[in-house]
Amino acid sequence: MDCFLFLSDIFIKVFMEHIDRSLIVIGIYQLLLFSVLLFFYGHSKTTSKKILAVFFLTAWVYYLTLGMYYLGNLQASILLYHLFVPALLAICPLFYLYVKSLTDENFAFNNRKLLHFLPSLIFFLVNTPVFAMLSPKQSEWFIIYGFTQTGSGQILKLVTYISYLWNFGAFAIQIVFYFYLIIKEILQHKKKIREVFSNLQQKKLNWLIWCTIIFFALLAINNTLLQTDAVDNINMRVGYNIAMILITAFLGLAGLRQIDIYDKIADVRIDGGKTNEPTIKPKNHNEAHKTTDVALACANNEKYVAPMLSETEEQKIIDLLENIMLTKKLFLNPELKITDVANEVSLPRRQISRAVNEKLHDNFYNFVNRYRIGEAKRLLEDVKFNQFSIEGIANQSGFNSRSSFYTAFKNETGVTPNQFREKVFSSSMG
Repeated sequence: MDCFLFLSDIFIKVFMEHIDRSLIVIGIYQLLLFSVLLFFYGHSKTTSKKILAVFFLTAWVYYLTLGMYYLGNLQASILLYHLFVPALLAICPLFYLYVKSLTDENFAFNNRKLLHFLPSLIFFLVNTPVFAMLSPKQSEWFIIYGFTQTGSGQILKLVTYISYLWNFGAFAIQIVFYFYLIIKEILQHKKKIREVFSNLQQKKLNWLIWCTIIFFALLAINNTLLQTDAVDNINMRVGYNIAMILITAFLGLAGLRQIDIYDKIADVRIDGGKTNEPTIKPKNHNEAHKTTDVALACANNEKYVAPMLSETEEQKIIDLLENIMLTKKLFLNPELKITDVANEVSLPRRQISRAVNEKLHDNFYNFVNRYRIGEAKRLLEDVKFNQFSIEGIANQSGFNSRSSFYTAFKNETGVTPNQFREKVFSSSMG
């Protein structure tokens, strides 16, 4: 019996080690695959996809260094360690810049963005020459024991202390700091899109919030495991590798599908370029001067701040918006944006947004959907549209999905479209 249990334990251990090695190989190839796909796949090679591709490539360097050690290739881990620390310290900044590229309509990868990679550069310049001074035996000792023990000899101790500094200090701070920045950025984005778009599909980035929480939790777990003997626990490693493969696969697939949210938000500027403000036809010298200010602000990649409006001016804008919605029925366009409306009325979009906020105490998204719901109610009450399905009514009203129609309709009326139709039918029968 004891012999059977002994053999059973050996079999389970060998099996788990085989699973662990297989998962490491899958993880390495998966990260490289998504990096290549994001760089080269499809016609739309947006800035956000390129940043995500670099993120996967950086994560690949980090994962490859660890993977080579657990696959038994110690020399490869020693050679890659020069890139291991810089790659690790670039992961969080790259993830943040990816999120920023999705949520900021004026995003540009300029020199200021490079400051996020300063810790990575500093540790590369400090760690590389010091690590190169180690003898082959010292290098092997450090890769095997250096994350949990302090070696003997001045150079080996120095390398160990540097590893403590980036692991316990720089990387731990990065996890907390960038997690806060990313969540804050996404939450602000969720408010902002309601001021710009009338359709929020593929724009809310709910998937990215959950992905961020799980991914940063795994980074924190991995950082903790590296400092303890738990990293050698085969069950712990298998569980971690499975979780990391799943979350990176989800991030890669979602990144490939994610649209460039602000891709078509810009309009033609008076000088023939592009801007985030609509063309304003100047009627007098003051308006011409104001239009030039808009163009200059956009040319310098600055935010144009619309002048304060009086209550009378705000009410005039609201009256103009309501008139154009009723006469031209702009709300029937499922992809209607505030810039489309701004072009119709020849006003800066921020003035329109401010008027809707101040006079109606609402946002552009709700303002447009209120007209769509009004149209839907009219169609549901019209016997000529009795044969239309709820999805058909939604499409005829300017909604491009059944789910968004149901949500907006119930929020506005307190009942579902089906319940509203049944009430209308009951009233007509009575």
